[in-house]
Amino acid sequence: MVNITRISSRGQVVIPSEIREKMNLEEGNLLIISNSDDSICMKKIELPKIKSWKEATRPFREAAKSSNFSNDNLKKLIEESRAR
Repeated sequence: MVNITRISSRGQVVIPSEIREKMNLEEGNLLIISNSDDSICMKKIELPKIKSWKEATRPFREAAKSSNFSNDNLKKLIEESRAR
């Protein structure tokens, strides 16, 4: 699909509706923009949906449990980091 669009005075570019619909692009979607020579590439990115902080940190808590990482270890690590 080929379309022509313009850059606004503020550097904004309108993505034609046909492309937005085909790519399921909506307000607030994130795009990665890269360039190579005289071309610009935009790619839609979708961040994984995290239901809660507890869910996001579960792998770290499980790793800490299996490695016998204690609260004392954590305190020592924090102190060492702050001393740097």
